[in-house]
This record gives sequence, structure tokens and C-alpha cells, in this order.
Amino acid sequence: MAKRKSFEEKNNYIHPTRKKIIDTVFGRDDNQTTFGYEGEVETKKEVGEIWTDKEGKKWEQKEGYKISVSQLDDVRAYLEKLNTCSAEDCNTIQYGHADKKLIRKTGYCSNCLAKMETQLRIDGTFPFYADYKITRNQIAYVRDLKMRFEDALAGLSKTLEFVNEDGRIEKWNYDVDMDKVKADLQKDIDGATEAIEALLERKAALEEKLCELNHSELIKK
Repeated sequence: MAKRKSFEEKNNYIHPTRKKIIDTVFGRDDNQTTFGYEGEVETKKEVGEIWTDKEGKKWEQKEGYKISVSQLDDVRAYLEKLNTCSAEDCNTIQYGHADKKLIRKTGYCSNCLAKMETQLRIDGTFPFYADYKITRNQIAYVRDLKMRFEDALAGLSKTLEFVNEDGRIEKWNYDVDMDKVKADLQKDIDGATEAIEALLERKAALEEKLCELNHSELIKK
């Protein structure tokens, strides 16, 4: 019979947004059921069960973790916000899959985003807004690239190790100029650092311009 995966193992394969909520908000347990005490009586909590502890706090048992009902309401509100257009005059009746993706990325559904960008073109803000979005994406890309270079430099070795099916460790050596490889990686890291600094300066200048054009709402934290 296949071994049932623990909550931690399942947690590695869930959506990042949901994982973040579970890790930072939920009070997790390792098992599907929870043992608590009400007075001196030990009680077993089943998935979906709601109870009130001795301090008057209400809880609901989920699969592998418990959560206070007030926290659950906060999480539901947060998830609802992720799927709701931030435009005050939004009249979209039902959001499609593309709308929800845009809302998570820009804060607007497709109709409201098109309307907002049209207005930005009219008042001359759009070129700065487009440049700002591109610059933010470039910063994220170069930061990721720099991290990869740093990981490669930290893990650099002339010996590669492989674990065979029978558990034996096989070591492979390869003939390279390790000092040169390290120097090249360090140059890449330094270059990425300089690029990030330049992009951050450009981002700050564009944010200042957007504020000057009375569009500070377009600035992302």
C-alpha cells in the first residue's frame, strides 16, 4: 500500500500564493486530526469540525492544520481581493481566466486595463508607464540571474558526485581551470550588480515622473 504523504510533502506542491498563506497565517499540524484539551477531556478534531477553545476563540480543523475562524475570514477576503478588479468603476459582471491573471499582475481586469491605458495615452503618461513596467521586469530578471551566478559560484567544485540506484556514491573529476571559471562567474555577478543599481535608479526616476504626472497609483511596491 502506498505511503500517505505528510502535510509538509503536500505543501511542497501547492500554489505559491496558497503555500504562503498556510506558512504565515495558518496554525499547522502534522496530522490530519488534532488532539486538544477542553478542561481535562481530550478531544479529537476531524476535518471540517469547528470548536471554541477555553479562551473563547473559535477554530476550524482543516486537512493537516487548524485555523481560527477570524483568520479564515481574513484569508477568504485576501483571496477575493486577488480576483477583484481594483477599478472603482469596474462593471465587469464575471471575470474570466484571463481577467484573473491580469488582476493578479496589474490589479485590473482586461476591460478596465484597456480603458486605463487609453486614458494614459491621451494624457501623455503611457510611454513612462510602459517604460516603468519594463524596468521592473528587468530588475526581477537580473536579480534572478545574479542569484543563479552566486549559487553556481558557491557550489563550484572540480568533483561531481552522483548517487547510484544501489546507494553508492560515484565521483567524477573534470579538468578545468577552476580559478578562471570562478573569476568569470564573479565578473558576471559584478556585472549583474551594476545593472541592478542602474535599473533601480531608472525605476526611481520613472516613479518621480509618474508622481509628477499625478499617477502615483501606478507605482508598485
